[in-house]
Amino acid sequence: MIDNKLYIGILSGTSMDSIDCGIYSFHNSALKEIAFYENDYPKNIKNEIIKNLETLKENYIKNEINTNLSNEYSKIINRVLKKENIQAEDIEAIGMHGQTISHLKYDNKNISIQLGSPNVFAKNTMIKVVSDFRNHDIENGGEGAPLAPLFHNYVFKEHKKKRIIVNIGGISNISLLKNSHNDKVRGHDTGPGNTLIDSWMKNNYNKNFDENGNIASKYRVDGNLLNIFLKDNYFKKLGPKSTTTEYFCYDWILKKIKSKKILLGKGDVLATLTALTAMSIINSIKDNYSVCDEIFVCGGGAFNKTLISNIKKSAEEIFQNEILVDTTKTLGLNPKSVEAGLFAWLAMCKINKIKLNYTEVTGAKEPCILGQVYNIK
Repeated sequence: MIDNKLYIGILSGTSMDSIDCGIYSFHNSALKEIAFYENDYPKNIKNEIIKNLETLKENYIKNEINTNLSNEYSKIINRVLKKENIQAEDIEAIGMHGQTISHLKYDNKNISIQLGSPNVFAKNTMIKVVSDFRNHDIENGGEGAPLAPLFHNYVFKEHKKKRIIVNIGGISNISLLKNSHNDKVRGHDTGPGNTLIDSWMKNNYNKNFDENGNIASKYRVDGNLLNIFLKDNYFKKLGPKSTTTEYFCYDWILKKIKSKKILLGKGDVLATLTALTAMSIINSIKDNYSVCDEIFVCGGGAFNKTLISNIKKSAEEIFQNEILVDTTKTLGLNPKSVEAGLFAWLAMCKINKIKLNYTEVTGAKEPCILGQVYNIK
């Protein structure tokens, strides 16, 4: 497939710490990053979302916050295009994820809600927008997440080695790429990524995150508490599966600690939560795929040095051999740019009517074309 056009991917993660925007090309089926920008999340919009979260879940379409977020996305796109000296007509489409405010199973039905109005976005930027990827997967029998594994295979495929890509955002997900031993892309959410670490930091250190894992590195992992965490039913399930920060939240930590009346210092709990993210990732690789040669990490968690060290240590203990653990920077793509690239790629696939096979990832019934196109009005 040859597509000479430029595509934009834009999203904001569950932590609402930034709005990420990237411009990419897919000429001759090869991704090229043209530009990538991290933008501060507007505090007023973030505070309004947190304050009105339950109301938003019930009536998000007509809510003013929905429009305000779309306007902010539009400002970012227009600013980036001006800075890069790229015209709106040079962009084929924008892949918009929006702001997830709910992703769960209710009455045995998968539900995924993202803030952001594609119609407002398209009107403000004068560029067509592709969105609603998760809900199209749900309509096709899938869980709506994770969407990254097929994109990971597109960008990072390796024919000889058993390569795993780990995306650590609020939630962690893994992708087993195609190789000479495996003819299908497989993947699923493994459990908490940064969400439990970040929530512990906010409630106990008044910080948004543990920079580089510096604080966790100074404390001890408590084996008893780690085992209590790992006994959660989610970790017992095999893929396809997905989860959310609505489940793995601060209350989840407190309930686990109180259930066994464990008394630990806040630093030891932080170190144990960091170990939990690492161990749940490696256990999930072992339980679902049995084998692994190398692991490459993307997402915000790729910059937590203590977490990366724990992943390597856990991998070598469980697989009983040396495992290469590195970030996707080694493979040529900024770890923070990967997810913006994903939504640009999904937009490109929709525009080119490419069917995507998520049957081994989200549990979708059959390959389908994801996304809805919102044209300029």
